[in-house]
Amino acid sequence: MKGAFVLLAVASLSGCGGSGGGTTAPPNNGVNTPPPVGGISVSNNSFSPGTKTIAAGTSVRWAWNSCTGDAYNGQTCVQHSVTFDDGSSSSALQDQGTFEKTFSTPGTYTYHCTVHGSLGMTGTITVTQ
Repeated sequence: MKGAFVLLAVASLSGCGGSGGGTTAPPNNGVNTPPPVGGISVSNNSFSPGTKTIAAGTSVRWAWNSCTGDAYNGQTCVQHSVTFDDGSSSSALQDQGTFEKTFSTPGTYTYHCTVHGSLGMTGTITVTQ
């Protein structure tokens, strides 16, 4: 009987040793959307790149990357918009996802975030022929 207790104690202790490995951060649950090649990232208080030159007929996609934190401590996502100063088609106020717009006519198109535009969250698309 004493041997069974010793065996049980040794088995219990060996389970507490752990593997000595590091920790892995959990995924961000796909909240942030990486911008496609040639796209624009909508981050906290900035568009990146802030200026872009494209040919007429080209589409531009904005992708929201405004969430910070992780699954352990919680995530905070900030809402932004892509609002064109000329009143043309603009995005909704959102904290994740994408918005795409095709530019058919050459010219300069300025835009801002309705929430953070006064903080300098602005951008410009220049469309050439």
